[in-house]
Amino acid sequence: MLTYTVSMPEPHTHLFHVEVVIDAVASPHLDLHLPAWTPGSYMIREYARHVQEFSATGPDGQPLPWRKTAKAVWQVDTEGVAEVRVRYKVYAFEQTVRTSYLDARHGYFNPGNLCMYLPERSHAPLIMQVLPAEGWRVSTALEPDGSGPWCYRASDYDELVDSPCECGTQRVLTFSVDGIPHEIAIYGYGNEDEARLLRDTQRIVEAQRDMFGSLPYPHYLFILHLTDGRGGGLEHRNSVTNMVDRWSFLPERSYERYLSLTSHELFHVWNVKRLRPAALGPFDYSQENYTRLIWFVEGVTSYYDELLLVRGGLMQPERYLERLADEILNLQSQPGRLLQTLEESSFDAWIKYYRPDENSANTSISYYLKGALVSMLLDMQIRRVTEGAHCLDDVVRLLYQRYPISGPGIPEEGAVLAAVEEIAGEQAGLFRDFFAQMIAGTTELDYSSGLAVVGLELRWSHRAPRPDGSAPAWLGAAFKRKGERTLVSSVRADSPAYSAGVYAEDELVALNGWRVDEEQLQTRLAEYAPGSTVRLSLFRGDALIEVPVTLTAAPYDRLEVVAVASPTEQQRGQFQHWMGR
Repeated sequence: MLTYTVSMPEPHTHLFHVEVVIDAVASPHLDLHLPAWTPGSYMIREYARHVQEFSATGPDGQPLPWRKTAKAVWQVDTEGVAEVRVRYKVYAFEQTVRTSYLDARHGYFNPGNLCMYLPERSHAPLIMQVLPAEGWRVSTALEPDGSGPWCYRASDYDELVDSPCECGTQRVLTFSVDGIPHEIAIYGYGNEDEARLLRDTQRIVEAQRDMFGSLPYPHYLFILHLTDGRGGGLEHRNSVTNMVDRWSFLPERSYERYLSLTSHELFHVWNVKRLRPAALGPFDYSQENYTRLIWFVEGVTSYYDELLLVRGGLMQPERYLERLADEILNLQSQPGRLLQTLEESSFDAWIKYYRPDENSANTSISYYLKGALVSMLLDMQIRRVTEGAHCLDDVVRLLYQRYPISGPGIPEEGAVLAAVEEIAGEQAGLFRDFFAQMIAGTTELDYSSGLAVVGLELRWSHRAPRPDGSAPAWLGAAFKRKGERTLVSSVRADSPAYSAGVYAEDELVALNGWRVDEEQLQTRLAEYAPGSTVRLSLFRGDALIEVPVTLTAAPYDRLEVVAVASPTEQQRGQFQHWMGR
């Protein structure tokens, strides 16, 4: 068995001290590996760069020779001993949900950042003891093993990696659903209302329980970090780490984002932590684990995160439709939707989603955003062909039953479509075209036909039309401030600025010979009609250039999703069922 001890004797150094005891050694050497990435965050992050002061000894303390054989592999010569004790330190000063952090106030770690493993023993049970700083406590979803304080067991290395630990003086709020205990461990303070936080979190759990019929874990831990301007969430098998700005809980729109994050990450308990693509478990922690189904595990989850807030009474249907309109508008403003498919976005997550640049919107799409909208349209299509007898909820439940956590996972090809066809019945053939066009292709999404199922329609308009109500002139470049300078941050590939040769990082100087900044530019551009040609004076590096741009009619930048004038009884019923009312 491997036994880990994680201590933090000097928190101000930002160094976790790690000891790994390996028993029953029978080979001439051991290769200890440290993961290169964190499940749920699909990018190679090279955690080995933070390891220092590695050493290895036998049971009597005698030093054992060791060497690095790869960037994240330490090889120890065992010299015939039956037990090897490895010690090292890990620098932890990156405050995100996927990394580890330690200072004099608290410590947080993902075991995958700290705990080396032996590939040949990765499926064996193990023990981890945490030795927190004096006066601190430990919050984790791991089961205590009963051998001592803060001592835990995991069934295998995957469970260990999936169980982050919060160490400090965190507040712990508790509630139960169906007799199953839940904890909220809060680091930091802000404008949170603990009673409301507790009540609303419980309601989220209940709403998701209602969809799936039961809770799949013995207990659950919400780790909540209240920080200054940072954010993010990362799901785990029986826990989650959410990070939000400490002032996120007021006003209501800000608090709504917190609830959406909490709902999203909890939904992953079912969708990805148990129902998962075959490529995502057991994991290969040394390299990328490719799948074309991230659109399903993230997109479907993004579709349900706010929908279940409505069903749980934490968001009004009218507000949900406003958020839906925002998402549609967001996707339609990205030229990349015509170039990259959902399957491609999923497969290339490792090199694209977490490494955006000024051209990302022109060449790619988010599997969260488009995945959610395609999930909504798929839901509507199922509701239409079954006349409301079935919906996407049934597909997700069927897949959850068919591909349990103990199984091999969802096959890459055809499994999701097969489940949809099984639920949709005899009219299922049309879904092959849906998947080919919307998921494996770049066909424009037909929102109008989909939303008509529940009696809704789209109303497109401009936020600032011309006096006669027509479309304003459009440049198609976005800007950012850098000191006193106004720089182009990005240029849309379908815009007049792109066609004219305006670059990202160009410095805006003047319009038609008159100095402007971003605000003045927008005001001046409003004076021109589509078809007008203007002269932009720009610094490109140290060279002053002039670029003529012929403005075009602006695309719509305002959208409402509203009820049709005279919805049918069937449309009303479908809408009510969709909203859970």
